[in-house]
Amino acid sequence: ACRAGSATPFSYGDLDADFAKMGNMGDVSLKRMAVRGVNPKPIKNPSANDAYLPMETRFDDGQVIVCDVGKYRPNVWGLQDMHGNVAEWTLSAYKPYPYRDGDGRNDVSDGSVPRVVRGGSWRDRPKRSRSAFRLAYPGWQGVFNVGFRVACPAGAGKGSVAAAR
Repeated sequence: ACRAGSATPFSYGDLDADFAKMGNMGDVSLKRMAVRGVNPKPIKNPSANDAYLPMETRFDDGQVIVCDVGKYRPNVWGLQDMHGNVAEWTLSAYKPYPYRDGDGRNDVSDGSVPRVVRGGSWRDRPKRSRSAFRLAYPGWQGVFNVGFRVACPAGAGKGSVAAAR
C-alpha cells in the first residue's frame, strides 16, 4: 500500500526524488528549529553547524513538524500520508529477516517484545522514511515522532471519518 505497487523505494520515485509535494519529511525547514542562547531563540540564518538535525536540504515540504493529514498528494492508489509526518507503529515484533510465517512476530500477547515502526516522520530523511526501513521500540514507550495511520473503508463519507475522530 505504501509503495502503491511501484518497484522504487517510494510510490513517487527513488531516494533522490523531490518529496516536497508527497510527504512531510526531514527537509530544509528543520533549520527553523535551530536555536541559540540561554533563553533559546530561533536563529534567522542558521549555518550547517547550527542546524543539529540531519536533513535533506534540497527540498522544502513547507512544514517544520507534524502537519494535518491530507496536506500532500496521494499515491496512485489514492492513499495519502504513507511516508513521513509520523512514523507508524506496526503489529510486528522486531525479529530478523527473512520473514517466516508462524515465527511469532505477529503475536501481541508478549508486551515485552519490541515492535516495528515504519514510514518515517517529519524529522526523518528519505532513507528512513521508506516502507522497508524499520526501527524497534518497546510497545509501552511513548515516542515523540511515532503514531499511527488511520485507514478508512472505501466509500466512507466525511461524516464517518468525523465520527471516528
